[in-house]
Amino acid sequence: MRIADILSKAKVDKKSLEAEVLLAFSLKKSKEWVIAHDDFELSIRDVKGFHELWTRFLQSEPVAYLVNKKEFFAMDFYVDGRVLIPRPETESLVSEVLDLSQGPRFASKKVVRVVDVGTGCAAISISLAKNSKNLEIYATEVSEVACEVARKNIEDLGAKVDLRCGDLLEPVKDVDFDIIVANLPYIGTEKYNFVETNVTKYEPNVALYGGNDGLELYRKLFVRILDYGMKPSYILGEFGFLHAEILKEDIKKYFPKAVYTVKQDLSGLDRNFIISL
Repeated sequence: MRIADILSKAKVDKKSLEAEVLLAFSLKKSKEWVIAHDDFELSIRDVKGFHELWTRFLQSEPVAYLVNKKEFFAMDFYVDGRVLIPRPETESLVSEVLDLSQGPRFASKKVVRVVDVGTGCAAISISLAKNSKNLEIYATEVSEVACEVARKNIEDLGAKVDLRCGDLLEPVKDVDFDIIVANLPYIGTEKYNFVETNVTKYEPNVALYGGNDGLELYRKLFVRILDYGMKPSYILGEFGFLHAEILKEDIKKYFPKAVYTVKQDLSGLDRNFIISL
């Protein structure tokens, strides 16, 4: 069987991109090589290896887990079932932090200290560390197994990130931060349960659910900031597109004097909040 034969069948099902990625991974070649060598004759072993991956994909297992890789902020991150797969919309959160760190409030500071709370595979913290020279990056993660993945990415990508395993801000409660950024689980167990079945089947629940309405971990984070006496200039986070109004009320409750902004993602949906203290 030729590569062209496999890709032709996948094209009928409008899944040619996934087929190219999985075939390239199976053959230990680049996707570009696969596209350029469509007359290449595959061995029986090659075909078997691809079909094993293809079957898992057709059963809704994410491609990122099958190839243990997901691109984020122009870098390839190792991912597996221990961590949430980083989403493209989260890149805007990284961009916001980078922009704020260069703003007038930090003009006199040589180093801006940032903590990424609930780092997962460390996509946010590593992206910040690799794209700015004036940021001092910390990252926390409650899941021990997710910390293992984060540590691997930090080492593999050569990022300077101080990773600490523990709940929310507990591991860094004695550190003063200029910016706190978080992409905490925000799917509700009862309300605002806007998640696809294949996501709940394969991605870790601890990285998905944020209590009854999805915002309990953010409320807990806000309480911790106040209890620890932290005084960051900014707090940023990602949330579900239906959460905006509830989140605004929470921000007013915990930070009554703060100025806050809600930003939309590329689809025009409410996605990020920025609290200026």
